[in-house]
Amino acid sequence: MKKKGTGVHQFRITLQDVKPAVWRRIRTPEGYTFWDLHVAIQDAMGWQDKHLHEFQILEPKLRKPESIGIPDDDDLGPDTDVVPGWDRSVANYFSGDNPAATYVYDFGDEWNHEVVFEEAAPAEKPEQSPLCLDGAGACPPEDCGGPAGYAEFLRAIKKPGSPRGGELLDWVGGSFDPRCFAAQDVVFDDPEARWAWSFNESVVLEKEINGMEASPRKPDRMGRIAFQIPSALYRMLLKHPAGMSVDLVDQFDIAAEKNGLMSVRLDLEELKALGGFLVSSAKKSQRKLDRRIMMSLYEHFKTMETIVREL
Repeated sequence: MKKKGTGVHQFRITLQDVKPAVWRRIRTPEGYTFWDLHVAIQDAMGWQDKHLHEFQILEPKLRKPESIGIPDDDDLGPDTDVVPGWDRSVANYFSGDNPAATYVYDFGDEWNHEVVFEEAAPAEKPEQSPLCLDGAGACPPEDCGGPAGYAEFLRAIKKPGSPRGGELLDWVGGSFDPRCFAAQDVVFDDPEARWAWSFNESVVLEKEINGMEASPRKPDRMGRIAFQIPSALYRMLLKHPAGMSVDLVDQFDIAAEKNGLMSVRLDLEELKALGGFLVSSAKKSQRKLDRRIMMSLYEHFKTMETIVREL
């Protein structure tokens, strides 16, 4: 992970309106932007980063509330309501005189977090930042309905033999302990890689699907079709070529690059083998972002396989 700055900032993040208490204490590089801090909060808390977010904090010079997050199309003009998080430095906002912010995640469920700046300090071991120092409480399940829905969820799973309790436990994978948390198990993603996936690579894959649906490409004489993959994702897949079939490795080895995209030619059997490789790789990955990318690529190529079979 790219290092930013020589010092660290320490924050306590507390999820509001839930019992038992859910909180984390983290240290992040002093050079972090609000986008970087958002990624660190997501990873420390245990959220999946599937929804929009926003920081609400006083602008220290004007002492006026400011919203920092991901602008929508209406927020890109001169009178923007939401400032892009990647354009704002955390160090320019948080201080002993301006220590608190609210971090809102998922505007539907509306998870409100109190973010408190505790201290700035020299980095004893910069390579260990960001770092989760302490915390308590399991992160609520994504999309469970906010604090009220989470309270209902906890009441229901106390009766696992009931239809509703059993259904909800199945939904979260079979078990859920609201007090379970271990700081040493937190793994932080690279915020720059998360940004690239969210605003570049996933968009390229979506356009590739739309283009294939609108104008399907025909197979060559060997039954293969060219599929476009962002170069960064192509390199990610080749980190563990041992899990690929020989035919897959051969096709990836001769892929052609143009404008930041790799063109890989695959037939139906190779598409199927790629799907198996992606699922296996996702299960082995420790990083949340890598798992998400692998499963998104799996869904992407399953859709491509369906389109090809209908040609």
